[in-house]
Amino acid sequence: ELTAFVTSESHELRKLRNALTGIEWHVDHVVPLKGKQVCGLHIWSNLAVIPKQLNLQKGNNLAFHD
Repeated sequence: ELTAFVTSESHELRKLRNALTGIEWHVDHVVPLKGKQVCGLHIWSNLAVIPKQLNLQKGNNLAFHD
């Protein structure tokens, strides 16, 4: 139940941020569901609302790399 609630709230927050900032946001799995070295879970504590550009840079990796 908590995961369903947080997922729904995350998508609402994404829509709000899109409207307020004029940039696109994504709901991201912090630990990728199908990463090369790790696999995360679709649970409330593995979700974050981040800018689309950062999410696309991150891809299926756990951390950002410069």
